Amino acid sequence: MMRLVALGLLSLAVLCSALGVVISRHDSRKVFVELEELQKTRDNMNEEWGKLQLEEGTWGTNVRVEELARTKLGMVMPAPDQIVVVRR
Repeated sequence: MMRLVALGLLSLAVLCSALGVVISRHDSRKVFVELEELQKTRDNMNEEWGKLQLEEGTWGTNVRVEELARTKLGMVMPAPDQIVVVRR
């Protein structure tokens, strides 16, 4: 009788352990899939960041600023006799 109870308890322990392994592996796979998705998102964001840095560099060049000043603001270079140098 005692052996049957011990065998039943051991069988239950093995079953619970196997179930724990299955649940653990399932959770591990879910987390791994999420990690891969996040890494893909990170890579896409890094690529976009690089493009934005290039675009920012283009927008801030002296040639571009001068062009916008001429076309949109109607600014012109002053003549040499219009330039005043202020010294302290």
